[in-house]
Amino acid sequence: MIRRGWAPLCWCAAAMLRCSCAQAGVWGMDPVFGIAGDYATNPALLDLPNTAETNGALLLDAPTTYNGDAAEFFVIPSFRLSNTAGYSSLASDYEHLNVKGEIDGERSVLSATAGLAQDSSLYQDYLSDGSTGVRRDTVTGDLNWDRSLTERIDFNADANWSKVRYGQGIGIATLTDYKYLSILPTLSWVSSERDKLTLVANVARYNSLDGTTTSRSANLQIGFVRQLSEIWTLTGAAGYSRALNTLQGREDVLVLTPSGLGIEAVPFKAESSQNGTVYSVNLTRKGTLLTLSAIASRQLMPTGFAYLSLQDSFELTASYTLSDRWSFTGDARYVKSEDPQLQGGILERTPKIITVGATWRWTERWSATLTASRVMEQFQPGLDLASSEVMITLSRHFDHIKFQ
Repeated sequence: MIRRGWAPLCWCAAAMLRCSCAQAGVWGMDPVFGIAGDYATNPALLDLPNTAETNGALLLDAPTTYNGDAAEFFVIPSFRLSNTAGYSSLASDYEHLNVKGEIDGERSVLSATAGLAQDSSLYQDYLSDGSTGVRRDTVTGDLNWDRSLTERIDFNADANWSKVRYGQGIGIATLTDYKYLSILPTLSWVSSERDKLTLVANVARYNSLDGTTTSRSANLQIGFVRQLSEIWTLTGAAGYSRALNTLQGREDVLVLTPSGLGIEAVPFKAESSQNGTVYSVNLTRKGTLLTLSAIASRQLMPTGFAYLSLQDSFELTASYTLSDRWSFTGDARYVKSEDPQLQGGILERTPKIITVGATWRWTERWSATLTASRVMEQFQPGLDLASSEVMITLSRHFDHIKFQ
């Protein structure tokens, strides 16, 4: 587990890194302080009366950057300090620290990212980790290399790794600690001024930390990027995926011994597979004031439910800048998640989430954001649960701090 004591150290690290800056580069920090109030009618989607919660929190961010001639470095600590104890609230405490470095060459870009996070599984919008509301400790790493082979051909290789541990919730544990490794090479070819073709491969391995379950997956997709106009872009990819799930452990069996019948624990191993198509389609409009995006995808995703999860996702997003002071956002998501179970069979979850928000820049440094959302999910026939949430955030952006 990540200790809670590392949070103050993150602030010290972000401030002390300036001591190592080179003369050719510049360090800078952009601190942000905020106050948030949250009301949710049923944040854990429980079939119980009187489950509404009202919470408040302090938000602290201190993104720190280094810009050199051919290198960039980012240290991004982010914290939320809530008035509630535990992790059963959407406004639960969180502590995040992300570090990223990038080196730009004449024809290539190499970047590396590492992250630490301590937050609530409920904070993930019910999509990956359910609505159990327990502590979640995450360690992540990513290495990405992009190389321009010719004027038209580009190669990208990405490797990412994550390790997730969950706290102990009330009742029967439903989430499993896991680690996940994925390697993703991509070859792209610019066929014309408006068109680009891609070939994407992906191999991944998912392991529960107790050694009980393993998922090994691989897929190959062919895709394209089409610039329909100056503001409209269509991106798509489709292919075939295969995943092999393994369950291993020990079970008690009745055996014959010299003294008679007895029970002995013997190892066992069971395998199953998930095979089928995977795809992603994205239609995007990027205008001066209005940005729209429509996304549909089917992918195998790591979750806290024993194996890789097959998720069909459909999402519409929009953002509109009315003026220098006012901006608006909207998001509608539908996810169908199929999670293989240890005892066999499939657990199906279908959360639906609608979110709208408005931001008012009160002054150059002060801003206020109002967000309203609705979460709906059917747990079984006849049991439809939902929650409505309203959050108000007041933020203060401080002047850029430049380290010499």
